[in-house]
Amino acid sequence: MEVEKTRLKGALGVTPIVMMVIATAAPLTVMVANTPLMVSSGNGVAAPVDALIATVIMFLFTVGFVAMSKYITNAGAFYAFIQKGLGRSVGLGSAMLAVVSYAMILIALQGFIGYATADTVNGLLHIDVPWWVYSFVAVGAIAYLGYRDIELSSKFLGIALCLEIAVVILVDIAVLWEKGPTGMEAGTFELANIVSGSPGLGILFAIFSFIGFESTVIYREEARDPDRTIPRATYIAVLLVGAFYVVSMWCAVSAIGQDNIASFAEAHGADMYLAVSEYYFGAIFMDVMHVLLITSLFACALSLHNIVVRYKYTLGRFGVLSERFSNVHAEHGSPHISSATLSAFSMVAFVILIAIGADPATQIYAWGAMAGTLGYMVILSLTCAAVVVFFQREKVTGQKWKTLVAPIGGLLGILGCLWVAVSNLPDLIGGDSARTVSILVVMFLFSTFAFGFWIAERYRARYPVRYEALRQLA
Repeated sequence: MEVEKTRLKGALGVTPIVMMVIATAAPLTVMVANTPLMVSSGNGVAAPVDALIATVIMFLFTVGFVAMSKYITNAGAFYAFIQKGLGRSVGLGSAMLAVVSYAMILIALQGFIGYATADTVNGLLHIDVPWWVYSFVAVGAIAYLGYRDIELSSKFLGIALCLEIAVVILVDIAVLWEKGPTGMEAGTFELANIVSGSPGLGILFAIFSFIGFESTVIYREEARDPDRTIPRATYIAVLLVGAFYVVSMWCAVSAIGQDNIASFAEAHGADMYLAVSEYYFGAIFMDVMHVLLITSLFACALSLHNIVVRYKYTLGRFGVLSERFSNVHAEHGSPHISSATLSAFSMVAFVILIAIGADPATQIYAWGAMAGTLGYMVILSLTCAAVVVFFQREKVTGQKWKTLVAPIGGLLGILGCLWVAVSNLPDLIGGDSARTVSILVVMFLFSTFAFGFWIAERYRARYPVRYEALRQLA
């Protein structure tokens, strides 16, 4: 098939973009994996308030993000904003950090898909297959969907998303039916519970649950009427995800009760939410949730794959990475070479990880997801700062809420979470070598950003034409 170099094709409306954003957030995975962490490591019964605070922080971020989005014309997402506000060198540094951070999270998810699938198949069918077989299958399926047009991915994500949301809503309804409006846990919103334990960690895990929502802007070239579609999709996605987490977490802690939540979390650990589901609907329903958890993880991995691919596509268009990454498939309108290269990278990464005997859950997933998310939070912080600097430099008047107040509020909230993440990094990673791994993670992320910054500075000194071309990234 002949390749033509053109812009990406698509006519995505608000609904499919929102679905891809929410699929990246992986709501079922958040409820199963993050809720127990917010309860046990955060502030217990007040976990829904952590989700509410995170929603407010992300909403404040979104206000400035959307206000500035009309000045961004490509699929560059966060780094296009950062470059527009903070300059080409910081922008290219953040671009490299974004590609590496999301790629690490993607590898982590693909590894965990293999682990979760092997565990589920062995438990249900008593078929013992190594985890890495399922990981390779997941990489192959994602490679196929990434090669095809974006509408195919959006349709798959829509189906997977509807199923995983449906099971969580069923649990919510069951709790509300049993407890009634007056029986819901009032202690969730009591100040003494909100400030107990480690609310900072609870909010941190809640912020993690919003990862990937920048894909609203990444799909700008493939959106129908992007000046209207992108802002609407961004607001809807953030508010829907936030409301879903707050209500569902409140139902979960209400089902357990304030007096029992500490012992319940200790007894069930990471299976806390699954245990609540089993109580209301039985073991078969919990088995269904295990299967849907796998599809939730796959949908999240597919969304992240599409995000990284479009980062590389944009960098290729403007000569930062190989120009081949900017090739667009003549029939599907997809950045197929960028997609195929990322899939090949995943394959090679797993061959290496398998060879060194890395554990898919405690090492590949835990370290990859944590390192990637830390880089993601740095990029969020830089984006907030870029929004403030850009609007102050352009002297936009009459929109202080959108251009100054909300972005600064979001920046302070995200910086607070970043400080909590860095200060608690050894505990979050866990294991005997946690401190060493923490130092290596921070050094690696800093080096990645510094490398991109150095490339831009080198372009400015030696290749002024290439440096000028970087301006187009925003």
